[in-house]
Amino acid sequence: MPRRRCLECRALLPEASPAGGRPQLYCSARCRGRHRRFMRRYALAADRRDDRLEATDEERHRLRATVFAVAREARRLAAELEAEAQQPVWRQPAWSERAYPEFGLPGAPYTRAALEILDAAEQALAQAVTADRAAGHTWETIGAALGVSSDTAARRYRRPAPRPPAPQ
Repeated sequence: MPRRRCLECRALLPEASPAGGRPQLYCSARCRGRHRRFMRRYALAADRRDDRLEATDEERHRLRATVFAVAREARRLAAELEAEAQQPVWRQPAWSERAYPEFGLPGAPYTRAALEILDAAEQALAQAVTADRAAGHTWETIGAALGVSSDTAARRYRRPAPRPPAPQ
């Protein structure tokens, strides 16, 4: 049977005693302590990685829902424009839905529809930044993708830290 090695420093361990007993795993108390500290750090890092993966999955799900909302708004506008194009000119909103403030009718239906899409797209961008941060990307990489500095990206998209509850 091959001789065993220390789990920390890989030094050869002494032969097992003829009386039996538990085999030695470390060559010294120092190696045992170093290995335990290493394993503790390893477990902590693995827990952090698992937490980050879980947070990334949640943020990816939220991003997907937000992007579907953008697509839904865009499809709705495209369907309305297509239906409008099938109508005679005099029945199209450009003619019939002019602004009449005295009757409470707002104007600019195309602009209002495009603004709804823009709002949904801005929400999707903010959600994408949150998902990238949850995945562990730095503000520098996010800022580079946005074409702004890391400070500007952080100022625009950083979520405020949750406040602890007030003492009663």
